Amino acid sequence: MGNRVNGLMRENTVCTEDRTIDPGSPRARAVRTLLVLLFFVLPAYGPAWAQEGHGYLDISGGYKTGNFGTPTTSNLYYLSPVLGYVAPRYDLSLTVPYLFLTSETGGNTSTESGIGDVILRGGLVLVPEGKGGLSLDGSLAVKLPTADETKGLGTGETDYGAFFGLHQRLGTTKLSFMGGYLKVGDSPSINYNDIYLYGIGVSRVFGHTDLYTSLEGRRSVVPGADNPLELNLGFFHLLTTEYSLKGSASFGLTDGSPDFGLNLGFVIWL
Repeated sequence: MGNRVNGLMRENTVCTEDRTIDPGSPRARAVRTLLVLLFFVLPAYGPAWAQEGHGYLDISGGYKTGNFGTPTTSNLYYLSPVLGYVAPRYDLSLTVPYLFLTSETGGNTSTESGIGDVILRGGLVLVPEGKGGLSLDGSLAVKLPTADETKGLGTGETDYGAFFGLHQRLGTTKLSFMGGYLKVGDSPSINYNDIYLYGIGVSRVFGHTDLYTSLEGRRSVVPGADNPLELNLGFFHLLTTEYSLKGSASFGLTDGSPDFGLNLGFVIWL
């Protein structure tokens, strides 16, 4: 699975109250969208579902810090477990993050914590890699508004996204071009920007280790703010057939980006 698994891992950044979902709510519409994806879109590719795949549990944690061009410095610590399944032609995943957010403004500090927004994702290899080394994959994702917006942990709205990756393999090196579009739900007080994403990356395999670097940008979700642009460095290492390690560091290149980010994870193949 190699580089493809590495790419999936890079894509995947609890309310104890019992709630009834309103069938007309953004959350219910998001669930219906995911059901369409799982039961109508992906199975349409037929034979791809018959191929053998592997389940995995990705237990990752990380840290991001920055002021995003404002007087407030934010420090975000997170635990982001992912339960997923990856096969040669498709993949599915569920991400349930837990967030710890500390904000400091003029010497005053506040701290909030809680479940973040749950992410449901399905991906498909649209053009398998041929003799020339070219391949194309795409994915759809839904972000459910499970985070508490009153704590600043989310927007309280559902987001929908579509993404693609165009890859060219040259021996043990792979060049990737990435793009996507995210439809962002507006809150009652803010009309957020929809987000377009773009990036270019290079990865290379050394034995059981995949090293990569990428330059990734996106439109700011907040109107008038600087657009984020980040440099990422990372690795994915197969320890055994059952366990893997991964890690990454990011460096912000604009005021709209986190100044620095770090992520470490342990993957269990099921």
